[in-house]
Amino acid sequence: MDKQNGKRWNKKRIGFLAGALLVAALGVVFVSQERKLEAIRQEQQALGEEYAALEIEKQRLEYMIEYAQSEEYLLQYAREKLGYVKPGDIKFSIE
Repeated sequence: MDKQNGKRWNKKRIGFLAGALLVAALGVVFVSQERKLEAIRQEQQALGEEYAALEIEKQRLEYMIEYAQSEEYLLQYAREKLGYVKPGDIKFSIE
């Protein structure tokens, strides 16, 4: 009977150790996953900020395209770059 009690005690000890190892392994996995999740959150925030900056740049470029297609821009460009003078304008030539 002494041997049976010893075997039971060993089985309990092995069961306890197996449970403790399982809990420890789950703890390690949990901590690892939390770190990965935090890294993903930081990356998501950085990408969100980059997206906002790109949206602002997109709006600026859309405005520039719209302005470049306007008559006002064409007239300004013709005057500044091509030397266009409207009837009644006075042209000054500085050399």
